[in-house]
Amino acid sequence: MKVLVFCIIAISLAACVGNTKPAQNSMQVQSHTWRTENFRNPGLNTGLLVITRDTGMRGSSCIPMITVNGEHVAPINVGEKLALHLTANTYSLKAIPNKNCAASVIETVIEITEDKKVNLRLGFVDRSMFFTGS
Repeated sequence: MKVLVFCIIAISLAACVGNTKPAQNSMQVQSHTWRTENFRNPGLNTGLLVITRDTGMRGSSCIPMITVNGEHVAPINVGEKLALHLTANTYSLKAIPNKNCAASVIETVIEITEDKKVNLRLGFVDRSMFFTGS
């Protein structure tokens, strides 16, 4: 019985180890998971922000919610990308981990300019999430 419990714990923790890698051929976040209708379509004076979630086992049990200026947009899973059409401005961008995740909330400030694309990667190091340019 102790062996079975140990195996279950070991398998559960295995989802939290391994290296993360930039996603190649990432899929769009499914539209039914979006929490808002904002940021979906280009408009006047907009730029494009693309957040791509790394692949790999590290952090695979974490599905962080992406927020823009406090507005919940969508959760982003491993290997997915989230494309947001934002009016040219400065924005606060957060990734809020779900209950299964030991990571802390991360936040960064981004500058969006008209007709420009900003690419960010969302990855994990140890138990910490990070945003970085890609």
